[in-house]
Amino acid sequence: GGVGKTTLIQHIYHNQQVQNHFPVRIWICVSFNFNLDKVLQEIKRYTLPVEGENGCSTTQELIEHRLKYKRFLLVLDDIWQFTDVDDWKKLLLILSKSQENGSMILVTTRFQEIAKKVRAIGNSIQLNGLEPEEFRKLFLVYVFDDGQCPGNKVHLLNKIMEKLKGSPLAASTVG
Repeated sequence: GGVGKTTLIQHIYHNQQVQNHFPVRIWICVSFNFNLDKVLQEIKRYTLPVEGENGCSTTQELIEHRLKYKRFLLVLDDIWQFTDVDDWKKLLLILSKSQENGSMILVTTRFQEIAKKVRAIGNSIQLNGLEPEEFRKLFLVYVFDDGQCPGNKVHLLNKIMEKLKGSPLAASTVG
């Protein structure tokens, strides 16, 4: 936690080129349990009604109909666990009904086993803490407005920085 996964995905999500490329962009903060019904309700909420959807009897059919001819970006932020791994497969099946090429699902998680389960196609990127020198600069700016450390505090600050393991969120909080 606190390495910057959500911040990185937010920059991608709000990028103008990304907005132009994906007519439908959906952001869902999943957190503790991945619940297919809740995810589908959120997707339904984010997608605009289209002509002919009145004949759709389920949320799944409605989503399939709304996304059939649209390229979409779906962000599932901060998945902690699956209560039913088959729910992930069901979600992929529903979303694969889109006939528009180039749709994408981005997932953030702090757990390697979740990353392995959701990696259907594509890559995963493991974010680590900042490099020591970059972390030092950031931390000192949070602690001292000018980023300059008084000489008599260097030893104490080095011990603190070591324990924070390069986490930007920890630098902000402790600083």
